Amino acid sequence: MPDLNQLDLTAIDFRQHYAVEPAPAKEPHWLLSALYGRDLLKMKLRQVDPRLHVAKWEYASYLDPLLERMVDELGLRNASRPHTVRQKLRYIQTVTHSMLALEKGLPLPVWAHA
Repeated sequence: MPDLNQLDLTAIDFRQHYAVEPAPAKEPHWLLSALYGRDLLKMKLRQVDPRLHVAKWEYASYLDPLLERMVDELGLRNASRPHTVRQKLRYIQTVTHSMLALEKGLPLPVWAHA
């Protein structure tokens, strides 16, 4: 075992308070800011927790963490953001069909651009 005099110890090795670096901010899923995407997530949130007041038309930023969970509940975490006009039209069709499926208790349609 090396002697204490033989170790290359500096003042940094004896720090009492380490600066904890904050975790990088996680970017919210694109559905939270997408046309009709947020409405789909709010609809699912209303079904999961009916006691929670989820305003239909009002934007409520305090719901964002709960809506992030709904992205995972619906299995849409890997759905990619539509870029072309055709993808955007397909997205609107799929989100509309998803809303109807949630209303009726049916399985969600397959997301074509997922």
